Amino acid sequence: MLEEKTIKVRASVFLWIMIPVFFSCKPTPEMAETKPNIVFIAIDDLNDWVGFLGHRAAITPHMDQLAEKGYSFTNAHCPAPVCGPSRTAILSGMQPVTSGIYDNNVKFSRDLPEVTTLPEHFRNHGYQVFGVGKIFHGGASNVPKSAFDEYGGKKGSAAPFSTSDLENSKQNPFHEVTKLGKTFKLPLNGMPADRYWSKAHTFDWGAVDLPDSLFSDRISVDWAIEKLDHIGEKPFLLTLGFERPHQPLFNPKRFHDLFPLDSIRLPEVPENDFEDLPYRAKQLALYPLTSGRHETVVQYGQWENAVASYLASVSFVDELIGDLVKALDQRNLMENTWIVLWSDHGWHLGEKQHWGKATGWYRSTRVPFLIVPPHAANEDQKSENVEHMVNLLDLPPTMADIAGIPHKKEWEGRSLMPILNQPINDWEEVTITTFSIGSHTVTTPNWQLISYFDGSFELYDLIRDPEQFKNIAEQSSSLQIIDQLKKHIPEEPNWKYFIRYGEYKILIHKNESIQVFNLMLEGRNAEDIAKEVPDLVKKIRASIKNHPPKNKKFSIEFIPSNTHENVEANCIDGNLHGSQKTFESQALYKEFYANNGRRSTLFGQRKAIQKNKYKEDQGPIEIHNLSCHTPDTFDIRQSPPQWIEKAKKIIKSASDPSDHYFWKHKGSEASDIYNQS
Repeated sequence: MLEEKTIKVRASVFLWIMIPVFFSCKPTPEMAETKPNIVFIAIDDLNDWVGFLGHRAAITPHMDQLAEKGYSFTNAHCPAPVCGPSRTAILSGMQPVTSGIYDNNVKFSRDLPEVTTLPEHFRNHGYQVFGVGKIFHGGASNVPKSAFDEYGGKKGSAAPFSTSDLENSKQNPFHEVTKLGKTFKLPLNGMPADRYWSKAHTFDWGAVDLPDSLFSDRISVDWAIEKLDHIGEKPFLLTLGFERPHQPLFNPKRFHDLFPLDSIRLPEVPENDFEDLPYRAKQLALYPLTSGRHETVVQYGQWENAVASYLASVSFVDELIGDLVKALDQRNLMENTWIVLWSDHGWHLGEKQHWGKATGWYRSTRVPFLIVPPHAANEDQKSENVEHMVNLLDLPPTMADIAGIPHKKEWEGRSLMPILNQPINDWEEVTITTFSIGSHTVTTPNWQLISYFDGSFELYDLIRDPEQFKNIAEQSSSLQIIDQLKKHIPEEPNWKYFIRYGEYKILIHKNESIQVFNLMLEGRNAEDIAKEVPDLVKKIRASIKNHPPKNKKFSIEFIPSNTHENVEANCIDGNLHGSQKTFESQALYKEFYANNGRRSTLFGQRKAIQKNKYKEDQGPIEIHNLSCHTPDTFDIRQSPPQWIEKAKKIIKSASDPSDHYFWKHKGSEASDIYNQS
């Protein structure tokens, strides 16, 4: 058993130029003359549920063995907790606030045409570069044409099924698919799609008893292994992107058999976990932005199955990594090949009642990260856990130093090679994760500060409270710590103000232009809807002019208006005060909010109101966004006509034709509106 040794040194950022140096060991004469090969392994949506980071249930012997032969960064965090911006940061070397890429709507050729990506940089400096699977976010068309000498493609995480098989429109409630004479009923978990707007229902999991050769990650690894037999004399960079454990969690049956449901230990989720969270944190936790709802998982009795399926996916990936390492070893390539393994971000499995990613919490930001030197360089190498704060943004300069090629001036990370090569005393122990425009997480060994665009904060003591159950941001004793950590939050100089007003996120540019986003859609399509709400834009301008803000980030809870009753609305923590003539009662609203915040049960984030409602068939129908229904929530009657017609029909048939009826109605017609939204 290799001796475990923990590095607890600290080092500062400095210019560190090197001809390939392999730690403190002496390179062989052959290594001194030959640039090393690098195998670059990206794993999608893998949190810290791996054996080498201490997870007791994970079965990952091959990754654990790599950790024993190299360096495991136990405090590694992602640049962003969503695939697109995280991978863009890694491949461009620029953090989201610099590149402007905050969500999955990214294409290098369109958004960053002048940027030389990491694979291209290696090609430009004498490397032959190969890629397969998910390296860049999106489909094959999103891969820059000059990124690889050869690209093996990306099958998709739905395989062995097709994306078409997973379409919401087909799963009503099930869609039968036959493969190799076997029939499967999708969704395998029997749960309806919470993300009803999405074309495909991917929040699914279960064993699929089909040959490994039909699964996307097996196909990618086979392509990579085959490529090893045709690599020439030039050094190579082989990039391999696994699509698991990204949902859907479909795997060969033998991996699910490793995790019997009666052995599964669920994450701890205290009932009062939301009591100390700011409003935006609750929204992010409960809204199914990237996966599904926690209450749906619980309602359908699928929590244990989901956890088991995630662990099965991780074990499947682990076996495939073992196959690749074995192939390298059989071809005597491990003597001069580095392995760099990382995940683009973490993933929630019910923690904070959240499923998926895109949050600022530790579960989303922490990632596995390994650097394994060549066999010829580490014959006496001991397993070392590096406890420094590092970020995946550090990958480009680190890999350049491994290869002995220049750094790009645009790169914002720091090379990690110094802290591996020798003890240094003053490494800055802080890292930043950006989870939307204006929202960032600052992580140190002891603390995690989550800063939201509206000026609200969470602060967690990671030593005493590693599960982040107690937000101590409001404690007076935390003020000094918050002030210290706030200094690391990116300035984002292009923006003058970040504002939350009701369900809207409002950005005021330094040139005074205003953008408006629906909070619940943010990150999904990121559409500026300022033109659709001109009255709101006018009121925001007037409010800023009449009451110049003292802070860059804040929330506005009420703007007086001539078009609505002059009553105050406060959406913080679900409280709502206002006229019952226009709004549902406070008690009913709070009751619904307490039910895990599912304000979208009937028709997404929309509510229908008919003025003059006690006179049958009189008064216009209004459709309002319900993310946070305030006096200035705007009527969106330009919505599809079928919503209006359905609302009229329900109102007409209601025994109590009041606004409250829409919350109480559980019939199929209300569900129809929900599905159409």
